Amino acid sequence: MNEKMIKVGITQGDTNGIACELILKTLDEPHILESCIPVIYGSAKVLTHHRKTLELPFPNVNNMDTAENVDDNQINLINVYQEDSTIEFGKPTAESAKIGEIAFKKALDDLKNGAIDVLVAAPTSLDPLKTIEPEIQEKKEGLKIWVYDTLRVALATDQITQASLTELPVEILAEKIQVLRATLVRDFGVTFPRIAVLSSNAQMDKKVNQAIVAVSEKGTLCFGPYPTESFFASNEFKKFDAILAMSQDQGMIAFHTTNHQEEAAIFIANLPYIITAPEPNAFFDKAGKNEASPDSFRNALFMAIDLFNNRSFDTEIHQNPLRKQYFERGSDNEKLDLTRED
Repeated sequence: MNEKMIKVGITQGDTNGIACELILKTLDEPHILESCIPVIYGSAKVLTHHRKTLELPFPNVNNMDTAENVDDNQINLINVYQEDSTIEFGKPTAESAKIGEIAFKKALDDLKNGAIDVLVAAPTSLDPLKTIEPEIQEKKEGLKIWVYDTLRVALATDQITQASLTELPVEILAEKIQVLRATLVRDFGVTFPRIAVLSSNAQMDKKVNQAIVAVSEKGTLCFGPYPTESFFASNEFKKFDAILAMSQDQGMIAFHTTNHQEEAAIFIANLPYIITAPEPNAFFDKAGKNEASPDSFRNALFMAIDLFNNRSFDTEIHQNPLRKQYFERGSDNEKLDLTRED
């Protein structure tokens, strides 16, 4: 497969947080233009204000109206908000959130239309999963996966804590496991993925066991439930390609235990397009101080590129499969029938 230069849409995020700082630091890194074609969605005035205040370098930017005519050798910016805006570092406001929301919606439209290949959503008070079209959200098809290197933790629910987990049906839990398996194969290139499911409480563990039995009968390699603390403390998690956690706080234990909580990035799986995001906290307390680490944002960007290439390769190898061949047997001369249909 010939890998093409991928158009990476980048949304500006909350303008009073650290989003612009993360973008500026990441795109200033050497060889970034050899890896992708960055397309920023946001306000040129806001980005310039952040650059000057933080005294960060920034290369020439190709200002444009649409993503169709990007410059392959430059960082491109689609100016979605041309009005003057008030920047108040460290203070979330309706205006700062509005600019991030406008940028995300414009980038999402371009992603759906094929004008960009992937989308990286910078930190904002907006949850990217909840902005995606209502029918996907209602069907609960999106699966949020936290990723650092080979540590992948998917969330069975959007619950922050485990308070309402007993209401999760076995069928939905089994479906989440199957979705996780499919994305490991298609998007991460894992041929025979092994999945672990974390333990929650006695009532929920009964459902987990039933779901594991159901998916195992379909050939999925799924094991558990495992007690969270000891599972990560003992490095048992390294035996698996992904882990399914019941809630966000349970899933984040993995990254706190391994000291990668500030480097992990998010992938919203099981969608027809690729969306990634860094740690969603806008860290308003660090805004305007040039103290934010770009590690999570950088990982989100390069993960999006890898996911796009993996998914393209998976699509390519499954195109035009060989037809089944039927032989007429029972005589001395076996005949191959190429006209027979399934």
